Amino acid sequence: MPSFIMNRYIGSNLRRVTDIQEYFQELRGLEEWDADDARAVGEVMCIKTKAEKHREKGDTNIETRMGGLFKKHKALKQIAEKYEFFQPMMKRVVENRLRAAIVVDTPLCDVSKKEGGVMARGLAMAMASHLTAEAGVDEWILRYNALKQFDKEEVWFRPMMNVVGKRLLGEVSWGLKMRVMMGAGLSILDLATDIFVIVGYMGKEETKGYGWSLLGMIVACMGMQLFVVFAQNRKTPMKMLRETIIALTGLKPGFDAYNVISGKEADQHSIVDAKSELVAVKGIEMVCESIPGCLLQLFVILKSGERSRRALASVAVSALTTGFISASISFDYDVDPQKRKEAPEFYGYIPNDGKRTAIFGAMVLNSTLLLLVRSLSAAMLMLVKKRYFAVYMAGDMALYLLQKVVRGDLHYWIPVAGAWGLLASLVVRVVVKTITDFTGVIHCRHPYELGGLYWTGNMFLALLTSFASVWIYFEQDRVEVKKREAWTLVGYMSGAWLTIFGLFLLLMKKEYRLTFFCTKSGKQNSMNYFLMGGDDEVKSAVLSCNKQQWRQIRGEVKTWVLNNWYRWIDEKPLWFTEAWLAKVPTDFIPEDEDQAKLEEIRKKVKRRSSAAKALDVARILPLY
Repeated sequence: MPSFIMNRYIGSNLRRVTDIQEYFQELRGLEEWDADDARAVGEVMCIKTKAEKHREKGDTNIETRMGGLFKKHKALKQIAEKYEFFQPMMKRVVENRLRAAIVVDTPLCDVSKKEGGVMARGLAMAMASHLTAEAGVDEWILRYNALKQFDKEEVWFRPMMNVVGKRLLGEVSWGLKMRVMMGAGLSILDLATDIFVIVGYMGKEETKGYGWSLLGMIVACMGMQLFVVFAQNRKTPMKMLRETIIALTGLKPGFDAYNVISGKEADQHSIVDAKSELVAVKGIEMVCESIPGCLLQLFVILKSGERSRRALASVAVSALTTGFISASISFDYDVDPQKRKEAPEFYGYIPNDGKRTAIFGAMVLNSTLLLLVRSLSAAMLMLVKKRYFAVYMAGDMALYLLQKVVRGDLHYWIPVAGAWGLLASLVVRVVVKTITDFTGVIHCRHPYELGGLYWTGNMFLALLTSFASVWIYFEQDRVEVKKREAWTLVGYMSGAWLTIFGLFLLLMKKEYRLTFFCTKSGKQNSMNYFLMGGDDEVKSAVLSCNKQQWRQIRGEVKTWVLNNWYRWIDEKPLWFTEAWLAKVPTDFIPEDEDQAKLEEIRKKVKRRSSAAKALDVARILPLY
């Protein structure tokens, strides 16, 4: 039949299937409910119904919709009888009004209808301050003792709220989030000020070379972002064209953040999910533009002696943008419920109360101050001799890589084998170390990166070398900067960094302070997913890591896979996907299994262009 006829009637035909599903869903009692039932009902709660057009006078659309659902669904009716606060709470949740959260300390057994509505007000505010609906729902539940108890007793509650939260985020204007608009605004402002400075540099013969250097950094940043766009959308030309335009306007970070917030899923052509793409783009922006741009502009200011407002404003914006990106990465990883489930000993240092905003602000200021003090001292050292700066950076990097080699931890966790895997590990190690040196990303104390103890030592070494650079500068009788002015700037910024970092330690959960002195290696962390994993989902993450990191327990992992293979085939857990199957070594699979079919799955998953393989270096898998 012609496609336009099919398109005309396919909607009504599929509606019949939906009606059948909803009919049987309404018949299921609470004792039969599981996570899938909760998700299905959560979807229905966010869909407008025909009954809303014929609502009674004085009722709102939401009241009519929720009233009808609780009358028709057997399980919802049982919940309302068991917990009187649940229906009014869900009605307020679906209304989705952005209001200040109010504390409710009442235990679950005593929560009234009115208090249910009050607790519901906190969800919209929680979602407005997080990158994903899941993280917002997690904070909302943990804020109220009654909801924490409710979440423990009713396994369906959180899956339902995750679906409701994700759907509501796409319906309201504040779903874009303040932090997304702020991040996009800072990126655009950073680009605009850099261009403004470039124009100024190009107008003078003595600074024209610096203008070309700064322009090269911007071009490199956009080029790397376009590389990500190509790798992600190489099979969808129109989508690639749209995102190319977005990248060229400097809006790529904000666009990616919006995709994460709106719950966009990776399609069949995407290499990584939306959150992984966002982290990769943020890292590119810091390494290619923000950090080197800030250093270059400070060098030019000191050398020329011109301290124009234009140049100083550009430096301030670059530093603030970098600080914001650095803090966002650490914050978003730590409040992610999945990360806290998989690695509770590392993730969870940010409290589940009003301190979250203060901690985020402290991380932004810390990264901004560290970048400024490091860039200023590095610029002064380069004025003495550029070779001094190059030797210091190379020596520091060599020391870092050497200790990784000595500990047998040089291979990064990304599952890339052979020479390409070693090269990818070296590149990522250098990039992450450089970002940490200049921004102090809190997340980089992770065993996969610098490790807790090395991160702490690295931060204090960075401050000490900043003072050493200033001392060397004046020992060479340089006159571009006044002595008192330089020592005051470096001293005040270093002191402010120490003070704010101390405040951060006071605000965070005290049991996580030991993570700043942890000596666990990356390979130990990978093996712990299997050796200490509480369930198969966590254990399965070990196969997503570089084989070099868990070769010591290869036999144990193989036995585990062989013993559970047929059970997984029958149960089909959520993590048992084609992508995971592609990572399972052939000898781990029972001999009587259909090897031809599995090989086809591997080829399907691994069939990527060379550009796509290169992007795997920046991939952030769910276990990390």
